[in-house]
Amino acid sequence: MPFLLKDASEVTPQKICEYIKMHRNNLSARYQRLEDYYTGKHDILLRRPKRRDDPCNNVVCNYAKYISDIGSGFLIGEPVSYQSEEDLTDLLKWFKSAEVDVQDNDNAEDQSIYGVAYELVYMSSDESPTPKTASIHPSQAFVIYNSTVELKPIAGVYYHETRDTVTQQVNGYDAEISTDKQYMRFHLTADYALDGEVTTEGNPFGMVTLIEIYNNRFLQGDFEQLISLIDGYNKQQSNRIDDKENFVNSLMVLKGQTLGYNQDEKAETYQDIKDNGVIELTEGSDLSFLTRQSDQQGDQLLTESIAKDIHKFSYIPDLTDEHFAANVSGVAMQFKLWGLMQLMKKKERYIKEGLRYRIKLFSAILAIKGKKPVDVENVTITITRNLPKNLVELAQVIGNLSGICSNETLVAQLPFVEDPAAEVEKAAEEKRQAMDEQFVMSTAAVTQNNDAE
Repeated sequence: MPFLLKDASEVTPQKICEYIKMHRNNLSARYQRLEDYYTGKHDILLRRPKRRDDPCNNVVCNYAKYISDIGSGFLIGEPVSYQSEEDLTDLLKWFKSAEVDVQDNDNAEDQSIYGVAYELVYMSSDESPTPKTASIHPSQAFVIYNSTVELKPIAGVYYHETRDTVTQQVNGYDAEISTDKQYMRFHLTADYALDGEVTTEGNPFGMVTLIEIYNNRFLQGDFEQLISLIDGYNKQQSNRIDDKENFVNSLMVLKGQTLGYNQDEKAETYQDIKDNGVIELTEGSDLSFLTRQSDQQGDQLLTESIAKDIHKFSYIPDLTDEHFAANVSGVAMQFKLWGLMQLMKKKERYIKEGLRYRIKLFSAILAIKGKKPVDVENVTITITRNLPKNLVELAQVIGNLSGICSNETLVAQLPFVEDPAAEVEKAAEEKRQAMDEQFVMSTAAVTQNNDAE
């Protein structure tokens, strides 16, 4: 649900209050449900027994967390690398100070869970301010775009609840809005009415400072369409445990004998049997148990079928499957992960769009501080999949591509190299030193031979 306005002139406190109300009413419940499933608060926990004494196990098999953790970790578990013919020293220094790697992981996780992630770029409050970043929960942020096909951001809205100091009840919201020219801050009441004065100040970035990163064009989380399957798996596992308890708590059937002539005598006999685990039968009587027959094989097949559907439709493989990675080459592994790789490519496009926007924001402050800004068009962003590498195969590929690709590009493929440019320079320096040492040794040998003659 995009929030649209004609241009920045329509970004007024009253319009922001209206949009915050829409955001809370239309999206907060959905975000809370997705968060609940990720944190293990599934609908199965609300199940109650049909009869008072029936077993009712509420088993949570958290496939939602598994899907998001594996997907986001595979996508961006390795730090993002940046290469450019320009000098990126100042930019990367600020990136390191802002711990953007942490934000990248948080953003990827939010993308996977909620279908969208938000990152706020701001200036630090120390003596020498520098740009910093913070991940904002999707229930507290949204971006307003202009109502054209370009959908350019014209305002970023970040707001959070305020509570009564005594009752801890929500009594309103504090909102901060950034446009390309200014920051706007004000308070809203609990019913989304403007409350008090509106304060403004200049925006040094010259751009909207809230970055919106889609997970896909429908803004759906990775497990959102699979909630019904996850519920079915939880119910199936819970029912299997219920069946086991029902078998243990089977009804005793006694033929040809009574355990008492009134309720008190029967109750006393029942308790005696329970305490001692023994029952004495008269001649001609018979004891058996009434149990419900359970189709163990059928239950197992159903459980496996639901699990396979979850993995199939999420594109996340079952890493516990003993046949998944058994003696397969790198190419074979790529085929096994083909579906997941396609999903990651879609997500990566939106991530890179957000990273480019982040570079523009940081570069704006570089220019203000008298340093050379970075042209984002000249920066190559590399997101490396967090996948076990076959270093032998990788070395062979790099060797075959030597002379075809640049050394920096080839070195960037090595998972243990964090700074390809520095590594290439270091290798070149070591090569120069080795040549110098060889030259010195050769000269010394010639001189010694001449002296001997």
